[in-house]
Amino acid sequence: MITLKNVCKNYGPIQAVANVSFSIPKGEIVGFVGPNGAGKSTTMKIITTYTAPSSGTVTVGGFDVVENALEVRELIGYLPETTPLYADMLVHEYLEFVGRARHLNGAFKSRFDWVVEAAGLGTVLRRKIGELSKGFRQRTCLAQALIHDPAVLILDEPTSGLDPLQIIGIRKLIKELAHEKTIILSTHILSEAAAVSDRILMIHNGRIAADGKFEDLVRRVSDQNSVYIAVRAPKKDFDSSVRSMDLKDIIYDEALPRGVVGAHLFSEAKVDLTGKLNELIREKKWDIFNFTPEQMSLEDTFIRLTSGDKNSQGGDA
Repeated sequence: MITLKNVCKNYGPIQAVANVSFSIPKGEIVGFVGPNGAGKSTTMKIITTYTAPSSGTVTVGGFDVVENALEVRELIGYLPETTPLYADMLVHEYLEFVGRARHLNGAFKSRFDWVVEAAGLGTVLRRKIGELSKGFRQRTCLAQALIHDPAVLILDEPTSGLDPLQIIGIRKLIKELAHEKTIILSTHILSEAAAVSDRILMIHNGRIAADGKFEDLVRRVSDQNSVYIAVRAPKKDFDSSVRSMDLKDIIYDEALPRGVVGAHLFSEAKVDLTGKLNELIREKKWDIFNFTPEQMSLEDTFIRLTSGDKNSQGGDA
C-alpha cells in the first residue's frame, strides 16, 4: 500500500531524509519511532504530498506522490503533530467543512455520526474549537482524518494530550481500523508504538536504524549483555584494551571527572563480559569507580541504535 524507494529530502545543505526505503502492506500498523529531528515528520510529509522528495520515489496505493498527488490525498487521512484547526469554528462546523472539502455529499451524515462517536466528541459539538482542551482538540483533528474513511492513516503523535482512558480508547480504535486500513503511527515513545503496532521502524539522522516486529527487537535485547564500567585509566589504553574483547558496541560516558574513563560495553549474551573485564582490570591495575552489569530494555536498544553517530566509538549501531 505504501512504498518508499531510496527517498532523500534536502533543505539546502541539510539532508533531513537520507536514502530511506521501506514498504507497508494493507492492514499493517507501523510504529514510526525516532528522537526529535530524526526525520519522522519529514518522511510523513512526503508520503502525504505535503512536500516533495528531493530524490527517490514514493507510491501510495500504486499512485506516485508527485505525479498523482490528488489521488494520493484521496486515499490518506492525516493527523499532523500540530493540529490544523480553526479556533473560531464550532466542532460540528469544522467537521462539516472538512466533509464538504472531501466531497462526501450523501455519505456525510453517516460518516459524521461515526467519527463523532469514535472520537468521543458528542459533548463538545457546539463548542468553539479554541475553547477546547488539548485532548479534545486532538480528538477533533483525529475525526477530520477519519471522516472520509481513508485507506491509509498517517498519525503523528495521536495520543498527545489525552488522559489515560482516552489513550486506551484511541489505541482500541486504531487496532480496529487496522483490519481494513494501513496505518503509520509516529511517536518518540517505544511503549506507545509497541502497544498498537505490528512492526516498528526506527529512524535516526534521516536513516532507518532498525526495522522489525516488536518481538524481534525484544529478542535482540535478550541476545546481548551490557556492562557499565568506569575506571581511572588513559582513554587510549582503555579503548584499545576493551576493543580486544570483540565487543558489539561501545558508548562512552562523557560526564566523568578528568582522568576517569567510562563506557557502556555491549557484547553477545554468550560472552562472559564480566569475567573478561575482571581479568583486564587485574592485568591493567585500574582503579574502579563503577562496574555494573546492566539489564537491557527496549528503550536501551533504541538509545543505542539512535545514538551511535554521536557517542559510539565503533560497533554496528
